[in-house]
Amino acid sequence: MVPGDPDSRARKTAEELKKRGNDCFHKNKVGAAIDLYTEAFTLCPTWCVPLVNRALCNKKLENWDKVVADCETVIRMDATNLKAHFFLGQAHLSMNRAADAVANLNQALKLARKTESSIKEEVWRALARAKYESHSSEASMRAVRRADLLRRLKDLLREDVGRRLKGKDAGLPDIIDNTEALEADNSLLDEIFRSDELRYQGDDIPNWCTCQLTLDCFYEPVCTPSGISYEQNALLEHLSKVGEFDPVTRDPLRKKDLRKNIGLRNAVECYLNDNPWAFYHAM
Repeated sequence: MVPGDPDSRARKTAEELKKRGNDCFHKNKVGAAIDLYTEAFTLCPTWCVPLVNRALCNKKLENWDKVVADCETVIRMDATNLKAHFFLGQAHLSMNRAADAVANLNQALKLARKTESSIKEEVWRALARAKYESHSSEASMRAVRRADLLRRLKDLLREDVGRRLKGKDAGLPDIIDNTEALEADNSLLDEIFRSDELRYQGDDIPNWCTCQLTLDCFYEPVCTPSGISYEQNALLEHLSKVGEFDPVTRDPLRKKDLRKNIGLRNAVECYLNDNPWAFYHAM
């Protein structure tokens, strides 16, 4: 844009309106902020920042349909906009659309990691919640279907035994043998169906998935020269507030000595995806 041309003047005015909108938002005058962001975007419709900010306002007001509309517009303008994917994922989650939320939050997490965004942990926890809620919904529906299927299979086995005994002059030994076979078949069915049930539930995650400092699930582990991994933010806080030493070995340790443990991060995510009930521990 050339200074003095209409586009330049419109952008300058839009930036002033956005700044006033920010001031209103911080003063909790959300409605006024929405109006100012709307004016800014109307003046400069190729600039998506006011639209992202308006989505944030509507998120605060829980106007989820409006959040979805604004974020989808922003993503069409700029597919790499982290906040648009994040807010859209949160909106879908609040509207009980867990599968849609997972798709947007996955993309938001990729962008947050690529840019080392300060909201990276917030995005990860929202994604964990979305995956847990998606799993819970699926597990509930599967439990109903599993119980119904088990009941029908046992009914069929019982009817089959009844037909076999009815078709011949069954004596006591035949009745006993068929009853025992039926009990064995029912026990095997219970065992098979129980193994399926266990795939959808669990109690706790393995120790290797958790940080020794936070006792929470890893999401961004870093490795020290001693070979011990910690959650990045927790370890950085330790180095800043407690001292520059390894929390376990007590060896001297500085921020520049840390290395991202991508292998552990990938292993934790694989475990969580294979055992989605465990996302409860990552929320």
